[in-house]
Amino acid sequence: MLTKFDELTCHQTIATFDGPATSDRAWAEKLWCNVHDTEGKLVLATGFGIYPNRNVIDGFGCVNVHNEVQHNLRLSRELRPRIDEIALGPLSYQVLEPFRRIAIRMDENDRGLSYDIEFIGTFDPGEEEPQFGRSAGRVHVHTCRYAQLGRARGWVEVDGTRFDIDESSHFAQRDHSWGIRMGVGAPEQGVQETDVATYIGMMINWLTVQFEDWGAYLYYIERHDGRVQRLSGSVVGRAGEAKEPIPITGVEHEYTYHDGAPRMKSGHVVLTLADGSTRALEMRELTTMYLRGGAYLGYKGAAHGLWLGPSWSDGESWRLSEPGVTDETHGLNDTVVEVSSDGKKGYGIVENLILPPFPRYGF
Repeated sequence: MLTKFDELTCHQTIATFDGPATSDRAWAEKLWCNVHDTEGKLVLATGFGIYPNRNVIDGFGCVNVHNEVQHNLRLSRELRPRIDEIALGPLSYQVLEPFRRIAIRMDENDRGLSYDIEFIGTFDPGEEEPQFGRSAGRVHVHTCRYAQLGRARGWVEVDGTRFDIDESSHFAQRDHSWGIRMGVGAPEQGVQETDVATYIGMMINWLTVQFEDWGAYLYYIERHDGRVQRLSGSVVGRAGEAKEPIPITGVEHEYTYHDGAPRMKSGHVVLTLADGSTRALEMRELTTMYLRGGAYLGYKGAAHGLWLGPSWSDGESWRLSEPGVTDETHGLNDTVVEVSSDGKKGYGIVENLILPPFPRYGF
């Protein structure tokens, strides 16, 4: 089946772009973007997943206002025949200028959540080393990813209240990944273990921070006994400066968490770079986006890549100040942080996921 992508001169297999080279149902292509202010008043997370071997495209939009109420909308549709459209229901994604300008729009809908955002890439993207994992003989993860830091402009509207998004006070980060991904769809039946069975006893730490003249990307996994399972990341310069990324070769960390749950509150991280230098980061939480609202790790029967019919949507609003709500919705979180390093202030996102047992931090 020909799509508009087949007009591009970037084929690498003897096939059209309507399907990947593997029939593995866990093959996914994922897009994620986060926009936040500098005071903890507003944070937006939105994203998409394309699963050609499941004939599914899904997406979500979540907005946390004042760390008091989080509004969520989850969407899914049949992928074909509109396989070359990154759009479902009111939500759409368009590359206006590669690595510079991305348009993400949520039109009006019955959840009362809409936005029109333009991501502006102000730093060079950071390319991670491919991630590979095998369990009981089967490859359960084989992906690559790049991330990019920037600013945002546009607007967000929630329940009739509009928030203007401007470049001077709103930071943004996005990523794009593809490959065989763990935890896609429902767990397989009649197998010895699920793809995510080995994901216990570890801390998964994905971090993006940006300052005026440099930014950092980090994907770090540490086992419960202190062994480093994954370390991939770099320090990058601003877009157009033609500076080579400096790989991160070492990580020291000391995180603090909210009482009773592994929800990150603050952190001290020291990055060692390939050139022998170090960057110390002091981070404190401004607000948090609870990504279960976008079905990360599953929520209310929905999971990324799960077939939910030709067209489906669901959503709700969480009162985060009510007792127990944040503990219930906690999972993979985007913790928005204010960062200081060498006397300079910056901002970023930390995804700090503890999968017990992890005794160093008491879990």
